[in-house]
Amino acid sequence: MAQTSRSQPISAQVSAARVREQLSAARSLSLRRLAAWGLEVGLLVSTVALPWGLGEAVRRSSATTGMPVNPAVAGVQRGLARPLGLSRQRLITDVPLLTNVLWFGTLVLPIAFVGSQLYSLSNRGKTWPKAWLGLQVVAIDRSVPGIQTTLVRELGRWGVPVVVAYGLWLGSGAFPSLSWLGGLAIVCGLGAGAIGQTSRLRLTWYDSLAGTRVVLLRGGQVPIRYLPEADGQSHHSFREGASAALTTPLVGLTTEEYGGLTAIVLSPAEAAEVLGPQGWRRHWPVLGVLAGVVLLGGLGGLWLDRRLPSAERDRDALFLALVENLSRNAASFSDRQAAALALASSQDARAIPLLVDMLAQTGDPDLLDTLQQALVTLGPPAIPHLQRLNLALANDLMALPLEQRLIPQLRQRTVKRTLNKILVLHSGNLNQVDLSGTNLSYVIESPDAFTLMLEQQHLAGIVWRNGVLFGARFRKAKFFDPGADGRPDTFDDWTTDFSGSDLTEASLVAAHLRHAVFRNTSLLRANLSNSLAAYADFSGANASSAWLIAADVSHGNFNGTSLVGADLTDANLTQARLVNARLRQAYLAGAMLVSADLTQADLTDANLNEADLTAADLRQANLSNGELQGANLTHANLEGANLEGANLEGTVLARANLDGVNLAGARFFMAERSPGDAFVTTIAAPETTAALEGVDFSKTLNLEGEQLEYVCRQGGLHPACRVEF
Repeated sequence: MAQTSRSQPISAQVSAARVREQLSAARSLSLRRLAAWGLEVGLLVSTVALPWGLGEAVRRSSATTGMPVNPAVAGVQRGLARPLGLSRQRLITDVPLLTNVLWFGTLVLPIAFVGSQLYSLSNRGKTWPKAWLGLQVVAIDRSVPGIQTTLVRELGRWGVPVVVAYGLWLGSGAFPSLSWLGGLAIVCGLGAGAIGQTSRLRLTWYDSLAGTRVVLLRGGQVPIRYLPEADGQSHHSFREGASAALTTPLVGLTTEEYGGLTAIVLSPAEAAEVLGPQGWRRHWPVLGVLAGVVLLGGLGGLWLDRRLPSAERDRDALFLALVENLSRNAASFSDRQAAALALASSQDARAIPLLVDMLAQTGDPDLLDTLQQALVTLGPPAIPHLQRLNLALANDLMALPLEQRLIPQLRQRTVKRTLNKILVLHSGNLNQVDLSGTNLSYVIESPDAFTLMLEQQHLAGIVWRNGVLFGARFRKAKFFDPGADGRPDTFDDWTTDFSGSDLTEASLVAAHLRHAVFRNTSLLRANLSNSLAAYADFSGANASSAWLIAADVSHGNFNGTSLVGADLTDANLTQARLVNARLRQAYLAGAMLVSADLTQADLTDANLNEADLTAADLRQANLSNGELQGANLTHANLEGANLEGANLEGTVLARANLDGVNLAGARFFMAERSPGDAFVTTIAAPETTAALEGVDFSKTLNLEGEQLEYVCRQGGLHPACRVEF
């Protein structure tokens, strides 16, 4: 008996095929949208990265000083530095002309690219990547979004993920790592699109907000309206359904996938209110109530402000009364003293110029002490006025003959002591206090004997530019603070500027000087031993005979700095820049100079015994007659360096670049003489070590016979090396 099988109805087969086609189309749409998003991100990033990278390459390779950065670029730098946590020292101010042009392109190209894509999206529903991948954005009530809808959609699509990523970056502890910020932005952008794929209509939240949808084009255009019906439905029911649908107001526009086709479906007005911007009208009552509350609050505040007693009028009356007592009614010194102290205790800023003027006019030592006490009470607001008086008195002391200097000297001493006390009493709250040009120098002889004593004080953020700080005492003072975010090396750091100031013989022992600026500063015989001065800028400074013993000046800038005779024993100079630095007779024994840049540095007669110069750049450096016993020059670049007469005993030169190095008279070993009688002496052969093994001496200059013999016996490489060596 033949077996029969029950075949599925045609409608069931068609439904299964539709399900497979719908799933395939959905996957295709999702993958294309993902690819389009990646291309859009890549194009946007390339418009910034390409001109910036080319400009940075030009800047690094250029030997010219350059010109100021374009104002627009400088403004963007400053605007981005704080939110991105970039330190002020990383902001670039001078660049070559070509770099200026290329970096200006980093502003123009992204704006032009984004503008063109927004225009294309609003008028055609496509960006370049969407057009390449057959995608189009449509609105619920028309085939193209329009400019307003496009802006709403793209701000939600790009702005919200970036804001969320930035918030996570700040809150997660990843700040200020820019790579983490970029990674979080990518994850949030992908997440915003992925969440939309879980909804029934596969709409992202920003498409729902803007009333748009992304469709997959067939044949390069949006398909016409298509109304699919359920399987088994008669032609009559289809016509009735279509007729009923057309009798309803159709103002909404959505899309559906059926059988491999993308249909544009018009929806009733009720649905459009949910899908489109018209849905926001339901919130107007709530917004109106909130606006009313704000208005009533403002009116209430204005009413209270007009009816409360005016404290300002009371302060004016008190101030005028105190001034009158000080100027007219003070019959004795005690009356004037009481009036001055009362004026200071009022904490009225108008009292400051009055008291400073009195200080500039009186020569009474007792009154000077009273005014000092009063101005100290008023605190940092008095500093600008005292600074101006300080400069005026300094000029007077230079111009007046010796016999007329007594009273100005007493006044200047009072000003200096007042400033000193204010800085001590308000330690830790002095960010951006400007003491530029102030004369606070050390004076030994009376009557104006003075020493600036600010040891162990928190002085971060003060501007000392061009100040006279001769002999100042800053031992263990703190000149750096990480700022409000508590993280060092970010934009809000409190750093100190000593540019152009005179710190001769100043004591900065164990001071915290991270990122401090000493450009063109006199540090002659200054003591910075054990100081923490990482990333400090000493370019152009005169630090001759200074002490930097065991100081941490890693990543510091010493370009063009004079360190003649300076003592940097055991100092940390890792990755420091010492281009054209003058280090004649400097003591660098045991110093850490890993990856330091000593290009064209003058190290004549310098002591580098046991120094670590691993991977250091010593091109064209002058090391003649230098002491390098036991120094580590592994991977160092000594191309064109002068080592004439240098002591290289025990120096490690593994994998160092010795091309063009002048070795005339350089000593690789010290001959040991064995004890013997008066007429016969035996010279011991040098000990074999691995210090020169495999080192290429083929391009060195002035390598003499005894040196060459030693090099060959130690495993060095040279064409003249023979077996008998």
